[in-house]
Amino acid sequence: MPANGKLALPAVGFAIAAALSSWNPIAAPFGLAVGLASSVISVRALRGGATKLVALVALCISVLAVAASAFVLARTAGVGREPAGAVVSAPAPPEAARILDEAAERTRAARERAREELGKVDEEGEPGR
Repeated sequence: MPANGKLALPAVGFAIAAALSSWNPIAAPFGLAVGLASSVISVRALRGGATKLVALVALCISVLAVAASAFVLARTAGVGREPAGAVVSAPAPPEAARILDEAAERTRAARERAREELGKVDEEGEPGR
């Protein structure tokens, strides 16, 4: 058996590891990388005279794992999804200024009281001394 003939079983192991990693968004990048590596090893095993059935099984599992990992990563990134509900747009600058001015007017008294209290603390030193 040539040296590349021994690659079929490790290729199956890597392909199974890639398939097990392909379903989870956190592990999918590892599944993608290991699946691609397993595909390369499987092709090398096929060309090197390894057992055809074992090498083909490894190649099929690794290609499916790569496809599943790519699908999970794409869905996680939002490919193919439409936004749920209405998309909120920012108000125009004059409208935003008006809203901020109204909010400032509503809170003006409370802010003035807070400034007075802080001024008293600064003049007297820290309270409780």
